[in-house]
Amino acid sequence: MNKITKLQQAMPPAMEAALLCDGANRFYLTGMKSSAGAVLVTKKSAWLIIDFRYIEAAEKQVKDCRVVEEKNRFEQIRELLAEEGIKGLSIHNEVVSLGEYRRMEEALAGITLDGSGALSDVMGALRSQKDEDEIDCHRQAQRITDQAFDHICGYIRPGLTETDVAREIGVTMAALGSEDKHFNFIVASGPNSALPHGVATKRVIEKGDLVTMDFGAVYGGYMADMTRTVAVGSVAPEKRAVYETVKEAQERAFACIRPGAVCGDVDAAARDYIYSKGYKGCFSHGLGHSLGVEIHENPRFREGSTDRLRTGTVITVEPGIYLKGRFGVRIEDMVVIRENGFENLTKSPRELIIL
Repeated sequence: MNKITKLQQAMPPAMEAALLCDGANRFYLTGMKSSAGAVLVTKKSAWLIIDFRYIEAAEKQVKDCRVVEEKNRFEQIRELLAEEGIKGLSIHNEVVSLGEYRRMEEALAGITLDGSGALSDVMGALRSQKDEDEIDCHRQAQRITDQAFDHICGYIRPGLTETDVAREIGVTMAALGSEDKHFNFIVASGPNSALPHGVATKRVIEKGDLVTMDFGAVYGGYMADMTRTVAVGSVAPEKRAVYETVKEAQERAFACIRPGAVCGDVDAAARDYIYSKGYKGCFSHGLGHSLGVEIHENPRFREGSTDRLRTGTVITVEPGIYLKGRFGVRIEDMVVIRENGFENLTKSPRELIIL
């Protein structure tokens, strides 16, 4: 079943029409990447309204909705809704700014706009459960990521900078078939590894450093996300102990992952173990996030979350310990929820590697 039909079937009775203008949802529904355009969906029809820069490509690529060249978007939307006697339009409120919403209200006067979040909920639910084609794209993206990690382990050595390593990762993944890089790769060494989202700098990697690398390829528009922490030359006992604590925390989270599991409980399984080892306050982010055509989607493993896992959800498991000004460790795998538990799409070794 195509994504347009899935949305039409998921629209509740009160939702007459849906308008999606952001790039992620345009791609999800049409399979075409563009920097502009809008997808308008009713219970029985769908249109991609897109400007002249993309019209020829859209006519060739988009199969599941009618392609319309944009002239005056809001007037075209008004006319298309009028053809079906529709007076109400739902907006994806999580990706529409207040200014944009007010412009829509003015331009679409007479049409009732629903910014309640109903469409956001529908789209979130649809995108959180991947079909096998989507999962295979994630699998292929992770395959490229694993191959890049294997390569980079033979590349890192004292004297290189973090930016040297980040650049090599990017070049390698592109050569292996990655379509894009979906975020700024994290390569953090020595004391910089204590920064959960530290960006690559000109810091020179030294013997005895831990190097944390967080990166992922893109395949078919779907993303991979993996973090590995490696040691260069040697590893001090304290650093090894922290690494093993993080690895065990991930194992404890894995043991809880199954359909129906409460996301906050999975987070707690890893977090409580880390805290019990004396590292309370040193694990400051959530345990993981879903991903798909965007790097951060829902549901998420985080403290207090009552969301439950469903089959088909692709989500990361990434515990970490960060000792301010000293060093940090994170290990991240990407899994897909299956009926009998989960499938780990990440194949890179989780044991501490000393380069």
